[in-house]
Amino acid sequence: MNPDLGWQPETSEGAKRPPHSQSIVEQLQSYQNLLDALLILSSYLCNAENVRDCLQSTLTLTRKMLRSDAGSIYLIDRSTPVHTVCFEVSQNDSQPERSLVNFAVPLNKDSIVGYVALTGNHINLADVHNLPNDAEYRHHKTFDDDIEYHTRSVIAVPIFNSQNQTIGVFQLINRKDQDVVITLDNVSVVTKTFSHLDMRVLQAIACQLSLYIERSQLLGQAFKP
Repeated sequence: MNPDLGWQPETSEGAKRPPHSQSIVEQLQSYQNLLDALLILSSYLCNAENVRDCLQSTLTLTRKMLRSDAGSIYLIDRSTPVHTVCFEVSQNDSQPERSLVNFAVPLNKDSIVGYVALTGNHINLADVHNLPNDAEYRHHKTFDDDIEYHTRSVIAVPIFNSQNQTIGVFQLINRKDQDVVITLDNVSVVTKTFSHLDMRVLQAIACQLSLYIERSQLLGQAFKP
């Protein structure tokens, strides 16, 4: 059973907390840090003016909150006969100079991002190289090969507009508890599975981001819907 995270009695200065009490304090501090980061992001989205900078900053703050080594924000382009899901911003701490840009995948179920964009379903995968047998999507290893990277854990959520139409995908890659560069040798050790709370937080951020995107479109800012 999880401990009650309600009010805890104060201890005198210098008093040694029992291990379970210390764990509760650390968990509360983690939640406080998460709440502070969400408030900062919410305030930023209300006042951001430049679309590209907004997406970059949102991705940076979100990756920091959810301890992700890499991540991308994609937007769906329906302006051509063949609809695509386009990288708008991409970041990778382990390969900072080789993040994917100006890249698109077809809007279909073949890829993880395409599947999320087309179906509107979210995905939380512990290891993209060990997918369920009945998975309709697959991980395209060419993405990793292009930047000499190894994707393992992935979380991806759709970005909906006010008409409940999917307009993009927010994806995070390789959750880690340590500030280390991920390599082929250590990826199975340092990467973790994203939690249910991580999923809920990312969905909430995607909702806030969608409001900013729609506002930008209404104001006529340069933006590819």
